[in-house]
Amino acid sequence: MPNVVKGSKQEKMVVVPHRPARRAMIAITLFIAVAASAAGGFLYGYYKTMLTQETSQASEEELGSELAAVQLENSDLQRQIAILDRSSVMDQKATEEVQSTIKGLRDRVAQLEQDIVYYRQVVSEETQDTGLIVTQLDIDAMREPNRFRYKLVLRQQDADGDTFLTGHVNVNLIGQQDNEQVIIALRDLSAEQDQLDIRLRFKYFQNIEGELALPEGFVPERVQVAAVSIEPVDKSIDQDFSWVVRE
Repeated sequence: MPNVVKGSKQEKMVVVPHRPARRAMIAITLFIAVAASAAGGFLYGYYKTMLTQETSQASEEELGSELAAVQLENSDLQRQIAILDRSSVMDQKATEEVQSTIKGLRDRVAQLEQDIVYYRQVVSEETQDTGLIVTQLDIDAMREPNRFRYKLVLRQQDADGDTFLTGHVNVNLIGQQDNEQVIIALRDLSAEQDQLDIRLRFKYFQNIEGELALPEGFVPERVQVAAVSIEPVDKSIDQDFSWVVRE
């Protein structure tokens, strides 16, 4: 029995079997657990890092694609602006050319109008004393009231005997009826005339004659003769003759 000091506290002694292999196994197990935990943490961190890098790379690629699309759209807009600028310049040039053409045409029309006026004056002077002329208008009274015989003579001045004068003549009576001015065509008064435009065709002269009956209450004042020749020269005549009746 071991020596024991009286009055001191004595601890119980436990006898533990001596197992060195078990302690080594526990130590190895703890080491493996720590190593596995460290490896797991490393792998998890690597995974998160790779995942973050992939996400960042995907975002970068997406942003790069959007940037490329924006740059492409910008280039297309710049091309459209350039086309519009060129179109605007071309439109302005075209407008200036059209305005210049219109001005030239207006000037040309004005010059042609002046030429026509001059030509008409020359033709009028040349044909005044030649071609178609009115040489006679006779109105004779008849026994019946308001009935008259008429004779209109048209002649070709300077006729050569080979050329026909062609055209037409209109004859109207102008007078008063019920205090109003009235114009009546010869066709409506004379049975010998059935057209407003009385046809002319002769070498030397042509007579237009017949009888006419005045409407009741109509008081004639003058006779209007409007004649036009087409051949051998263009000429127009517009003459008024007083209503003079031979008894």
